Amino acid sequence: MERITQIEQLFLRSRRLPWVLIGVTLLILAATILLASLQLRAEIRKQIAGRDGKVLHPVAIMQLEADAPELELLGPITDAANLLPVVLKTSRLLKSVVATRLFDANGRFVEAFPPDVREGALEPENLAALNRLKPVSHFLQAVPLSRLFLPEDDAPEPDKTMPLLEVNVPLHAGAENRLIGIAQFNIEGSGIAAEFQQLDRHLALQGLIAFFVGGGILVITITWAFRRLRQAHQLLAERTSSLLRANQELALVAKTSAVGAITSHLIHGLKNPLSGLQNFMSGLALPEAASPEADWGQAVIAARRMQSLINQVVNVLREEEGAVEYEIALSELAEMVSDKVRPLSAETGVRFVSRLNGEVVLPNRAANLVALILVNLTQNALQATRKGDAVTLSLTECGEQIVCEVRDEGPGLLPELTAHLFAPCRSSKEGGSGIGLAISKQLANHLGAQLELKSNSPAGCVFVLTVPTTNVASEKSRRASSTPIC
Repeated sequence: MERITQIEQLFLRSRRLPWVLIGVTLLILAATILLASLQLRAEIRKQIAGRDGKVLHPVAIMQLEADAPELELLGPITDAANLLPVVLKTSRLLKSVVATRLFDANGRFVEAFPPDVREGALEPENLAALNRLKPVSHFLQAVPLSRLFLPEDDAPEPDKTMPLLEVNVPLHAGAENRLIGIAQFNIEGSGIAAEFQQLDRHLALQGLIAFFVGGGILVITITWAFRRLRQAHQLLAERTSSLLRANQELALVAKTSAVGAITSHLIHGLKNPLSGLQNFMSGLALPEAASPEADWGQAVIAARRMQSLINQVVNVLREEEGAVEYEIALSELAEMVSDKVRPLSAETGVRFVSRLNGEVVLPNRAANLVALILVNLTQNALQATRKGDAVTLSLTECGEQIVCEVRDEGPGLLPELTAHLFAPCRSSKEGGSGIGLAISKQLANHLGAQLELKSNSPAGCVFVLTVPTTNVASEKSRRASSTPIC
């Protein structure tokens, strides 16, 4: 099944397939029109050639019946030698008759007119049709005159040719309708040749019209069908990709929920021991105890920092669960983020710049989540930026949205990381877990916000968080499902 799907996709993606199919279809159409034209041409030519035979046959029979009394004076009417006057009278109907031959019922030559006409013979297949009392006609494109007439006594001239229509008419009389003779009329065929040429031109024109009209319709139909097929394939691919992304996001939500529950239990277990450790180390970190071998001051600072981080997470989780509701201004939100990232800015030697434009307010729960996202983005930016460069945080009110932009001056992200930027992956930072941006994305989705990478270049990256103020302001009753914190 997978193999068939791969073959179908290969054909669908091939740009040559529509043109190959169109070419084959046009070739089949051209061959069909050509065969039909040739068959129609042969049938019409046969009808044109047999037209004079159908006219001369009843005329000859009527003339034979009219001259029957006179012919009986010459002898039996069944004697083919007595039928020449009937044949000559019949030939007068056509001015273009150049020679006339008379044959008996067995196809043997009897007499000809004018006298210099050569003796002739009938083909066996023509004689079979004449015995059934049916006239037979043949058009010959170029017949040498020496084949039709005897040579003259003068000096021979170059042999000339002429188009010739040969019409063989059966002669019969009496109630039995028995064949008694055959009259052959050789008619000058330039008129019929002109008709054949006109027929060929007409059929060629009709064939070209049919080919271009039918071919155009087929080309349009095939092109439209392939376009619709490609659109359907593209739509299917997009929906499949969307479904895969949705499944990944659902899996990430489950992982995030599990991480949240574990984090709650972990913080609950670490809070009191860490506080006791901090008090113990503070009591030992006396001025006289400080020495290069026992760096108690650095240990106290690290313990305080860990305690501060845990307190921040505890405060956010408690506000999410608590019933207290208040509003935080955009300036307060900027100050919250600045307070949390300034220590890292000082440690890395990267300047941190905060810009504010707007006076919108947010519910405390939404503001806390936005602050967590921005702190994570800003910390990533500070760690990615070289010492002496700057990281800029911009908060701008745009209608019913808050646009939060974090811009760094780092080396940019690797191309292989941007494809799965917001999915849990291996981090490029030493000691990183690779889940920070994924959690930030899920928090943004929880707010109904959009988090995206706006630009990525060797001059730095720009992440943009777009928060709709209408959604977060109308959802004051939202609660996070997590384990209680003591």
